[in-house]
Amino acid sequence: MTFVARSCASCDEVRCDMHALINSLERTTERVSWVLDNAWPETASMVSASFRAKDQLLTPGIAGGWPERYRWPVEAHRPAGMATVRRHWMMRRVARASGAARQRAYLDQDRRVAGRLAKAIDYRARHLVVAQAWLPWLDEAGALGGRTFDVVMSRYPLGVIHQLLDAAASEIGASATIADFRAPADLVEREARLLGAARQIYTPHHGIAAMFPGKAVQLGWHLPPAKARKAGNRVAFMGPTIARNRPDIAARLAAGLDATLIVFGSVLEPLWGQTAVEHRVKGENWLDDVGAILHPATLTHEPRALLEARAHGVAVYSTETCGLDPSEYLPLDRFPGGRA
Repeated sequence: MTFVARSCASCDEVRCDMHALINSLERTTERVSWVLDNAWPETASMVSASFRAKDQLLTPGIAGGWPERYRWPVEAHRPAGMATVRRHWMMRRVARASGAARQRAYLDQDRRVAGRLAKAIDYRARHLVVAQAWLPWLDEAGALGGRTFDVVMSRYPLGVIHQLLDAAASEIGASATIADFRAPADLVEREARLLGAARQIYTPHHGIAAMFPGKAVQLGWHLPPAKARKAGNRVAFMGPTIARNRPDIAARLAAGLDATLIVFGSVLEPLWGQTAVEHRVKGENWLDDVGAILHPATLTHEPRALLEARAHGVAVYSTETCGLDPSEYLPLDRFPGGRA
């Protein structure tokens, strides 16, 4: 799915948080260094609208903007080329490892990339806009000292993730995955402290934005363009089948369905028991026949599948941690005949 960064110049909406952000930045005279990670379309639109000629954009990647996830709508400097290659090589190497092994590897590679980015920050920049992944490591490198900074948040804080997973684990019971990783306590504390010190928080995620009243700038999710599909009233579960996505809740809700529950994604844990399900691969026409999505996941950071479903008029039943605007989904207890 291809997304295009949008600009306030093509929008007549003047009451949104984005409009207020642009006005605020236009009154700012300080040089800004943007130290970013993945180019989510929502963040790319923000950069496109507010980046100025004297600003600096630092991002992973190598010459030519590889991988595509680091292609921003303005000129970027990529001082962490080798660290980026190593990061992606390591991500592929641990792809089938346990969650704990994967997350430890990710944190280690984030630290390496952030260290290279920190060395390239323009000494004249008195304000930073920082990707959440780099935040503790830029602090460790001393790059935040004497500067103000904003944070682009793409996930819940580590401490909140722990709380949500622990709460789910207490309900689910035995699981090979839901408690397989917890970040070190000092990293959790450091991230929480830095988020508290940030000037502003930018995120399209409504659940995350709600945690920072008066500080969060709510970016608008980009809906993909709708395309022709085969309409239907089947109900689907967004996988993979893993404890944190709460297939146990989906199974209870789907118990009274006339048709078998469609399940997308791999089965990483055998959690369906006696529940009859129809496994499907999320391909080009994955929404054919689907009229509703069941998404009781413990947390969702980038709800692209849910956004695509909404763009096609498919009802979404989910939790407040799904990231969507509350007007764009229905609570699980409103699922017809369901027992959440």
